Amino acid sequence: MNVSIYIQGERLELFKDENIFINSSVQNIKDISKIFADFSQSFTVPASHRNNRIFKHWYKSELTNGFDARKRVDAKIELNSVPFKDGEIQLNSVSEKDNKITHYNITFFGEG
Repeated sequence: MNVSIYIQGERLELFKDENIFINSSVQNIKDISKIFADFSQSFTVPASHRNNRIFKHWYKSELTNGFDARKRVDAKIELNSVPFKDGEIQLNSVSEKDNKITHYNITFFGEG
């Protein structure tokens, strides 16, 4: 199955061997419109040229108008080029090795 993730309309590059698991859970049984909420377990994406551009080189504090990791941003998941889920992505952390960013850790939250 071919999985594609888009953040604000731009396609993320994914690791070929990364598994993305989507969970559905009961959120608020009193509000029927919000019974199920979808979210993913955290997963990583490479710090490629494209992904660095999408995350606006978040790790470079000298940049202005960069990616604000305190806020979730619009995202969507497609399976085999067919829309699957709309929602938001949250940037959890960035990993580095030898002073170079290696990957981003993110979580997908589906629209409730």
